[in-house]
Amino acid sequence: METPHFKIVIIGAGNVATHLANRLKKKGHNILQIVSRSAENAKVLSLQIGAPFVTDIKKINKQADIYLLCVPDDEIEKLNKTLKLPKKLILHTSGSVGMLALKNISTNIGVLYPLQSFSKHVKVSFASLPLLVEASNAASLQQLKTLATSLSKHLHEVNSAGRLKVHVAATMVNNFTNYLYHLSYDFLSKERNNYFHLLLPLIKQTAKKIKTNKPSTVQTGPAKRGDEKTIKKHLHLLEKYPEQKKVYELFTSLIKKKYNAREL
Repeated sequence: METPHFKIVIIGAGNVATHLANRLKKKGHNILQIVSRSAENAKVLSLQIGAPFVTDIKKINKQADIYLLCVPDDEIEKLNKTLKLPKKLILHTSGSVGMLALKNISTNIGVLYPLQSFSKHVKVSFASLPLLVEASNAASLQQLKTLATSLSKHLHEVNSAGRLKVHVAATMVNNFTNYLYHLSYDFLSKERNNYFHLLLPLIKQTAKKIKTNKPSTVQTGPAKRGDEKTIKKHLHLLEKYPEQKKVYELFTSLIKKKYNAREL
């Protein structure tokens, strides 16, 4: 049986909107319109997918089946106060905002949360992308699932409370680790050492190990084994870098505590 194609309006033109719009178009859905306060971003996305754009929410096309809100979390609350689309299916894509944040827009609401980090110009594999879904009623959930399965086969029904917990964990494994990459890159750059690329196999291997092992069972490093001599050498090198030193000391202390190594 052929998967139904929907008429969709996308509100937002940032990273998430860009990837979802292009994926939806590729899967045969009809993007009727892009709505964004940023004319520049909206124009770029509009040209990519061949759909008109508007910057005034009052000019939103009301003929769509589904309205997909790909906007910052605080914008969802604002739209809930101003946007009225009774009986239409309204979805947001946030991991940390509850579904009921859309309750004033329509009686048919839901969440389509793609569990991934998006940057406009970095490709994402939708084939392995987890999608967390939730809807306000059975009919809306069925429509949402039909839409979601056209994007990825990895669907998970998760309510708002559960999704928030996943989002907390996602923030730590993605945003926090990326910040550590930045600190490492910055340190090596300022030390005129251009060998950050040599860390890439290590990063890949660390991620690979936790596919089949609990992270706690594959922890390594000087903090875990209580190697004070190496730790002191590292801290000496970081004396000129208070940000890196602070993070190093914090993580070292926490890892030592976890594995009962000697404290600094």
